[in-house]
Amino acid sequence: MEKEIQQFYSKLFRSNRGPPVIASHIGMEIPPPFLPEEVRAAFRSFPNGKAAGDDKITADFLKSCHDNVIFLLTDRFTKYLQSGKVPEKWKTSNTTLIFKKGDKEDLENYRPICLLPVLYKAFTKCVLNRIRTTLEEAQPVEQAGFRRSFSTIDHIHSIQRLLEVGREYQQPLTLVFIDFHKAFDSVEPQAIWESLKSQGVQPAYIALLQQCYTNCTTTITPFHKKIEIPITRGVRQGDPISPNLFSACLESVFNKMSWQHLRGDEDDENDKANLLPGIRINGQNLTHLRFADDIVLVASNPKAASLMIQELVEMCGKVGLRMNTNKTKVMRNKFASQSPVNVTLNNVTTCIEEVNEYVYLGRLLNHNNELEPELHRRRRAAWAAFNNIKNTTDALSCPRIRAQLFDSIVLPALTYGSEVWTFTQALSERVRVTHAALERRLVGISLSEQRQRNLHREDIRAQSEVRDPLLVIKKKKLGWAGHIMRRNDGRWTRLVQEWYPIGEKRPVGRPRMRWSDSLKEQISLFDGNHLKTHWSTIAKDRMAWKAVIRDHIR
Repeated sequence: MEKEIQQFYSKLFRSNRGPPVIASHIGMEIPPPFLPEEVRAAFRSFPNGKAAGDDKITADFLKSCHDNVIFLLTDRFTKYLQSGKVPEKWKTSNTTLIFKKGDKEDLENYRPICLLPVLYKAFTKCVLNRIRTTLEEAQPVEQAGFRRSFSTIDHIHSIQRLLEVGREYQQPLTLVFIDFHKAFDSVEPQAIWESLKSQGVQPAYIALLQQCYTNCTTTITPFHKKIEIPITRGVRQGDPISPNLFSACLESVFNKMSWQHLRGDEDDENDKANLLPGIRINGQNLTHLRFADDIVLVASNPKAASLMIQELVEMCGKVGLRMNTNKTKVMRNKFASQSPVNVTLNNVTTCIEEVNEYVYLGRLLNHNNELEPELHRRRRAAWAAFNNIKNTTDALSCPRIRAQLFDSIVLPALTYGSEVWTFTQALSERVRVTHAALERRLVGISLSEQRQRNLHREDIRAQSEVRDPLLVIKKKKLGWAGHIMRRNDGRWTRLVQEWYPIGEKRPVGRPRMRWSDSLKEQISLFDGNHLKTHWSTIAKDRMAWKAVIRDHIR
């Protein structure tokens, strides 16, 4: 078993390009020294209760240190920054293998958890804070992973709106959910440094990061013997700067795609003939959405999707990324062509598996854009979250603390993604019934006992003191609606929400309920039967929208 582990991870972390070229620190512009407040802010950003690395120094200990220690560490970090060299101990780490699911004899089913020295993570956090703005400016609105003011709901809303419009206007839609094989562990370091250089990062910081990634090793101890494995590719797990490095490298890949530079300048009549990648939305082409390495390609027909996948595979292969054809899936609505989506890898053509539903960023999407299957998942997730804390809640005697624990753990599991739910009265009743069952279990009253004692749900609520889930969902939806309407940074969430296909006619009959229908009905102002002020206009005024939220959450 030790031999298998050593062979598997040695192959995984071995670069296929040879040793990288290390830039010399001599002659570069020296960055300014670190300030004590930069180091202190880095320490404060770490969560409490996390394990330490080989040095046995925890983040909790560093947070409690005197200012004199902060000053000493600031001087030490500045020395490393200006000399371009870091301690060799920072290049080692400990890795623990955690089983996920599936065959226990397959190492693919284990998640490696890496422990790095906290001082090293604080140092790279300081570096990240200095170059974050530069990296952010290079990222497009299609990338929502590890970015401030972005979240998973951005892309979930965009995909849901595409499915909604496709169903209402009978527009063909093909979605390809891309999965890479060990993406963060496979990217080549040389590609990372080249992408940082092209995106305007100061050369001294690039050379410093190269030193941090040179001659790195990790130690795995499955039993008693320590297995030391050299790391020559991938970004370091647990390093605060690793997600940003990966996103920078991925952006350099997508920036070279031929279909990335099509912004809707082509003639509409030739779209089908030219197999234009993406979907035309208000004069722009939406070709893909990214959340770190979770990528979904958008096309109107399978042939265009096949061309997009093939180019993506070829470009990603240049930086070390390999597509996992077993986990890459295709989902299309009933109006799209039924021809297969193919990709060629190593001269072997593979047909991508087609599915009717897919879990994307924690949300179950389906080709009919139905919410009921997702509500079943949310109910199961809420019960699983409650079962994890039920021993604690049973032992608590204070109702207020018990309610706070319930609202902070169980309620988010039940209402995840509710900002973009198309909520009907029947579906809202299902959520209320599930929450009522959880609430009864929290206070220790069965359904039969509730009926015998003739207790109303308000009586149970008075004992549990938990929040009303329907009010929470309404508040989240209203807050999200105001958020996207006030955004002026060109992100796709607002563009797809305001998008209606020009020249396309809907079929005869009343359309199915849209996400914005409840907002239009409850918040828009009408003069008789005529619309006076649309809800989206009200939402653009922050103060007016806050007043709307207060009126609806009472």
